[in-house]
Amino acid sequence: MHGKERNRTHHFEFPGNSGHLSVELATGCFSDVDSDELYRVGKILSGFLYGLLLEKAEDRRSSINLFHTILKDTSLTIEDKDLHDLLRASNRAFRGGDYQNSLFLSKLLLTRINQIIDKRLANNERRIEKEIIKLQISTLNFIGYLFSKMGKNIDYGIKLATIARSLLKEFDDSREDIISMNAAVYDTLGALYIHKGKFDKAIGYLLKAYELDRTLLSMGQVDEIGIRLTCSNLGYALTEKCRLIMENGRESLNIHQIEGDLEKAERYFNMVQVDKPPVVPDNLLKDLELMAAVRRMKEGLVLCEKVKKELQKRLL
Repeated sequence: MHGKERNRTHHFEFPGNSGHLSVELATGCFSDVDSDELYRVGKILSGFLYGLLLEKAEDRRSSINLFHTILKDTSLTIEDKDLHDLLRASNRAFRGGDYQNSLFLSKLLLTRINQIIDKRLANNERRIEKEIIKLQISTLNFIGYLFSKMGKNIDYGIKLATIARSLLKEFDDSREDIISMNAAVYDTLGALYIHKGKFDKAIGYLLKAYELDRTLLSMGQVDEIGIRLTCSNLGYALTEKCRLIMENGRESLNIHQIEGDLEKAERYFNMVQVDKPPVVPDNLLKDLELMAAVRRMKEGLVLCEKVKKELQKRLL
């Protein structure tokens, strides 16, 4: 005599042990749904429910957007094996200009990465795969960059990017992928310090990013958009620095220094033009990041001319 068939049940814990959800199917119901499928559906539902319970309204809205994304691609769940699926979803949102949803997804990704690392450390696993650490670094930096795009949480963004920079010191900085990651972190820090109005710091980080971008070009690795973003930010930071000096310096001004910085700014702005090497392929001309770099270039050139005219007036 066979024992009584038991209901199928799965339990799901919310992040930070903040709660849990149980999904149970009564005996004989939904016989076409196997245990793996039930687990996947339960995981999606628990993630959605947790998102709806978040305190901030914008995070709850992002959770709803994420749920819509998942419904379109039901393979997307927050599991170790799906980290890269979550990363791709965040990148899709970013490329579409949905920075809030991209931020929400990136925070979920970082939470999951940290959980994996913490679990392995708790189990005394001394060796943690370099790829998971590199993904952690990239996500930390990406969240910082998203804050620069959204113009909020700037200090926290600097903190995250600085942590990413510290973690990168454990890797071989002569490798192409590590050079690229360092360039991205320096570019993020430069963009964040522009928001704070600390243009000397911004220029210092952006110059490092630019030199690493040039190194990558010499190695045959081309990022037509990344180097233009760096150049547009670098030109803008130099121009804004000169403008502030002009506004605040009523008596003694280092004219030659200002003229030199404005000339450098113009050179960096001109590098943003899409027909300058490395030439931007036609299929990337409508990329939102490229368009942002071009827009900053145009605004920066106008500002640069205004500062130059003001400088000429001072010399009369």
